[in-house]
Amino acid sequence: MKRLHVVGCHRSGTTLIFELLTTCYEHTDHCEHEKTIFNPITCDHGLYIGKKPSDITHIRKIFEADPDLYLIYMRRDPRAVVTSIHPSQGDIYFTSFERWMRYESAAKPLKSHPRFLEVCYEDLVTDPDQVQLQIEETFPFLQRSHKFSEFHQYARTSKPAEISLKGVRPVAADQLRNWEKHLPRIAYQLQRYPRMADIIVNYGYETNWEWLTMLAEVRPLPQGFGEKRPGWWKRVETDLRYYLKSLAYLRRRKQSQNIGQHQ
Repeated sequence: MKRLHVVGCHRSGTTLIFELLTTCYEHTDHCEHEKTIFNPITCDHGLYIGKKPSDITHIRKIFEADPDLYLIYMRRDPRAVVTSIHPSQGDIYFTSFERWMRYESAAKPLKSHPRFLEVCYEDLVTDPDQVQLQIEETFPFLQRSHKFSEFHQYARTSKPAEISLKGVRPVAADQLRNWEKHLPRIAYQLQRYPRMADIIVNYGYETNWEWLTMLAEVRPLPQGFGEKRPGWWKRVETDLRYYLKSLAYLRRRKQSQNIGQHQ
């Protein structure tokens, strides 16, 4: 069995790409909305498609050890990420730049791996069919049933996904600069994380630093939710917990291989 798993920072388009994959490719099974790669699944043949954005921070050990695990990592302009409001959270900004950088740092060592594909959200919504071709070139085992541009005609999304996507509609690039409506939030993130200004240019989201001039007279808007990184002891506990989960994942994989060899 092959597993195609979607990861990436929250509000980077992970739900969109997951729904595109499950709608437009033949597969045996998929999770309803989100399920960590470390939880057991009942599917034992064909292709299983899953998604859990935060798995990127602890997936390296099992990814490098499991030749049947394939990853799609979504990356999006951090200004759009930090100004995105999840519909289920009212008026709360859902993700900080610190989280964006943490997930990006976890993904960097894997980006050259042949079973790992980075998809830029901006490319996906601008030319979904071209990105679909890129995905098929990287993962030739995928069997297409629909074009990404036709997704809205065939989608059968879960309720949580429909809420996250704010409804099923054609893939479009009409909200790429929606972050400009949230400049006080941008100003606050830059105040907390000055490195963000360089990242925007270095990653090609702007050609220079002139975009900062629109923040000249903007008063930063503080927010406590999602801004504080877990303390040292909590991070140690989390690392240990995922180390044990990784061992359990690899043990289940070995047991599955042994069963297959004896059938």
